[in-house]
Amino acid sequence: MKYDIVVIGSGITGMRAAIEAKELGANVALITKTSPISNNSFMAKGGINAAFGNMGDGDNVVEHIKDTIKGSMGLGEEKAIRIFCEKAPDSIRDLVGYGVEFNRLPNGKLAQRPFGGSKFKRTIFSADNTGPVIMKTLHKVVKDIDIDIIKNHFAINLLLKDGKIAGVTLLDEKTDQVVVCEAKSIVLAGGGFASLYKNYTTNVGDSTGDSVAMGLRSGLEAMDMEFIQFHPTGLEGTNYLVSEAARGEGGKLINSDGEAFVDELNTRDFVTRAIVKEIQRGKKVFLDLTDVDEEVINTKLINLKKRVKSLKKIDIAKEPIPLNPLAHYTMGGVATDPIGKTKIEGLFVVGEAGNNGVNGANRLGGNSLSEGAVFGKIAGYEAVKFSYKTKQFAGVDYYKISKDIELIEKIKQIKEKVDVKNLRNELGELLFHKVGIIRNGYQLKKVMKSFDELENKIYNSEDEKGSKTAEVLELLNGILIAKAITKSALKREESRGAHFRMDFPERDFRFEKHTLISLDEIQETE
Repeated sequence: MKYDIVVIGSGITGMRAAIEAKELGANVALITKTSPISNNSFMAKGGINAAFGNMGDGDNVVEHIKDTIKGSMGLGEEKAIRIFCEKAPDSIRDLVGYGVEFNRLPNGKLAQRPFGGSKFKRTIFSADNTGPVIMKTLHKVVKDIDIDIIKNHFAINLLLKDGKIAGVTLLDEKTDQVVVCEAKSIVLAGGGFASLYKNYTTNVGDSTGDSVAMGLRSGLEAMDMEFIQFHPTGLEGTNYLVSEAARGEGGKLINSDGEAFVDELNTRDFVTRAIVKEIQRGKKVFLDLTDVDEEVINTKLINLKKRVKSLKKIDIAKEPIPLNPLAHYTMGGVATDPIGKTKIEGLFVVGEAGNNGVNGANRLGGNSLSEGAVFGKIAGYEAVKFSYKTKQFAGVDYYKISKDIELIEKIKQIKEKVDVKNLRNELGELLFHKVGIIRNGYQLKKVMKSFDELENKIYNSEDEKGSKTAEVLELLNGILIAKAITKSALKREESRGAHFRMDFPERDFRFEKHTLISLDEIQETE
């Protein structure tokens, strides 16, 4: 297979990159390891940020920049933030042009609601179903303009030639064989890694950091991997996210004594730690919507109402919703410049897979979908610009391809004896309890040995449960990423944003810098 542009990942970032590249005349493939809309963008329900100021509260792009910088806790890169906030309104207009239907005000303007960390009503929405509405529309556009969608192909490794991108090796999940896709330029948009916190996450199951692992193996550094955003309002006992929209529409956080204990619309890291403190005191935590007008619930929160009724038999208009925090978003990723360029010519990493500093130590609610739309479009444009300058394909190194074939053959020999489900559960428990919301250096050092033991189990297992080749690949990537998170957390001897260490509970100006980590550092033994 040969394409001008290959986009890996089919969330809002990947789809927006693929559409932009195709509309500019490039030959484009969109590669996804599952269904094109089985991703976290589809799961994002609350809304998408852009400073239109439609609610008459004085919001504008400058205020959006200020809020995003403030929320980043000193680690936001102002150039990336300015690009993002300035381009966000046009990205929303693009989505409307593609057919996305957002809620509107009586005057026809886009309706906007408040979200955590923002001083103004900035979040555009489609009831409480924003992600699905956007993704279904973009998927239709992708099909209508004849972008090749290559489903059920797992990206294994990037192929380089003389410092330039040459292509990617893929596992065809139907045949279990390695195939090669050559490209003049690649947009890596395979998402984040919060699903590694198995049983404690809002993410779809395949958000295992594959794109970040690929970047590390190709010689790039990962940045700020310690910053894992735990969403404060997961539905207790499930992986269901109670959208921030519910708080934006007037929901109140209370404990089991009926007491309010935090500003519901503070930043997510602050609210999450406040909830953890209540739980540590032996209290349960609830979101109370009983004072919210039932018409609001039935129009703007209808999907939440149906889902909580289905999962918990609770009528949210009459009873509070029991909560616990869940791993939701990963600020860390492959280090890039402000628009997603990497040190590898022709490779762009954007969305949750990359890190251009737009979020810093803590992402604001509502910024993720617009971040994907903004930087996906930019990456699509930049990839086409690079490919047009590249007259010929770089050619592939067959030695590297043979190494990936050897890896797959090795996995195929052992996969029948590997219980990936059980090992993923074990990894999730280790991450949540040792590298979770509240951390300390002793546990971080100790858990590194546990990750090594977990990796050894893959190659020395006798479970005879049987797993798929792609599942074993995901687990191997996941363990690599778990080590990257932990070593990065050890490096940051302070508490800032979504990273909190009990042994260093204060913010320290000496750490007002990014944490960078390479594959060699991750693999170093103590």
